Amino acid sequence: MSLEPYSMNAYIVTVFLEDTDAGGIVYHSRYLNFMERCRTRFFYHKGIDHAQLITSQTGNFVVNHVEIDFKSPARLSEELTVTLDAVEIRGASIRCVQRIIKQEQLIVNATITLAFVNPQTGKPIRIPELLKTKMH
Repeated sequence: MSLEPYSMNAYIVTVFLEDTDAGGIVYHSRYLNFMERCRTRFFYHKGIDHAQLITSQTGNFVVNHVEIDFKSPARLSEELTVTLDAVEIRGASIRCVQRIIKQEQLIVNATITLAFVNPQTGKPIRIPELLKTKMH
């Protein structure tokens, strides 16, 4: 899977053979991989480094809830735009809307909630104010 930056909250993904089934259609779970890469890049461009959060024992973002709507398939060699909008930042969670677009057509729409957790216990903790500031 190739992922190139397009803007702060949108990235271009090229569909490779490994992303598809025997018919050349993107396997359903790969869309979640595309969205994960987009979120990681989004955080990186906002100055949030996941590895540093974990090693410093600050916390870690984990997927808590996913609602996904598959509207149309993507196929081998197509370029897709994956977008992210952080729509709600709460005490210990962030709700994001992510979309995958093919040639200006929405093909996947998802709402993903990330919980901020203690890296040792996995229990939710408050998102530090500095991180919340970077998210805006």
